[in-house]
Amino acid sequence: MVANLAQAALWLGTDPVSRARTGQSPNEVIHRDGKAKVRYFRPREGTSAQAPLFCVMPLINTWTVFDLAPGRSVVETLNAQGVPVYILDWGRAGPEDRDTPLCHYVDRVIGRCLDRACRHAGVPAMNVLGYCVGGTFLAAHLARTDRAQARSAFFLATPIDFHASGRLSRWARPESFPLDAIVDGFGNFPRELMQDSFRWLRPMGLAAKYKGLVDRFPDEGFRELWTALEAWNNDGVDFPGEAYREYVRRCYFDNALIEGGWLMDGRAVDLACATVPATAVAAGDDHIVPPEAAHALSRRWGGAVTTGTLKGGHVGVCAGAALPRRIMEWHALPVVAARDSAAAR
Repeated sequence: MVANLAQAALWLGTDPVSRARTGQSPNEVIHRDGKAKVRYFRPREGTSAQAPLFCVMPLINTWTVFDLAPGRSVVETLNAQGVPVYILDWGRAGPEDRDTPLCHYVDRVIGRCLDRACRHAGVPAMNVLGYCVGGTFLAAHLARTDRAQARSAFFLATPIDFHASGRLSRWARPESFPLDAIVDGFGNFPRELMQDSFRWLRPMGLAAKYKGLVDRFPDEGFRELWTALEAWNNDGVDFPGEAYREYVRRCYFDNALIEGGWLMDGRAVDLACATVPATAVAAGDDHIVPPEAAHALSRRWGGAVTTGTLKGGHVGVCAGAALPRRIMEWHALPVVAARDSAAAR
């Protein structure tokens, strides 16, 4: 233990996080919509052809959480099994984006990028996956469009019942969170404040992170993963101001995905209007989106819903082998069978 601690201290002194490289899987940008891009990850040669998959990442993070490091990459694993993967990369918000409304991201960007991915793949519709807030945006989009862009939806660690989000939901209340003052003062919500908020949700998390590093320091593969996760966690993205204002007010203050009453750009956000079959998978040790917050999709979604839980935390679940396996199980399921799976609610 003492030897590990000394070695870890020396290693950290070389600043390995600054040298970590995430997002190494080859990809091609096939579409741009402002700062947003659709990245295409081609299946590995010699694999059996599978249906394509479109993924929506959180607006507040980079897409590379699905491509952390070789051997720890969701897209790498899916490509190795023949799945063409399309990822919506939101880009980075700047001061010029502070007045962009939430409907721009939910309706226009997701809709246009998914359409372009379908055309590129030569299919009328494809399976779609949303992670964290990317899943929240995707759920709202599917509930607000009458276009048959999606065959089936997979929501990973996606908040739906925001009042079931534990400490985060208690912090984000109108009487204690000065939303308007923050947006009016900062413009975009700064990534540094967001990262600090997540750290304070679990104050002992920092100590646990370094203890884990010391305990497993001899494992070189773990060190590579540790630095990749650190690099990704430190590479947050500002949340465009007006979009953030509506998101917090409607989701955290009003819990409108569950309670109803949300009008976005004059049209309702009603998850009961979504008809595609859906799977909601939570991370069992998720302190940001607890399972009850994610599984609440089954209470409001208009189509059949299957729920499940994987081991891991909110971010760590993306680095394990269980997630790609679970995605493949869902992805290979015929849509008719998915509709019949409502009993798993």
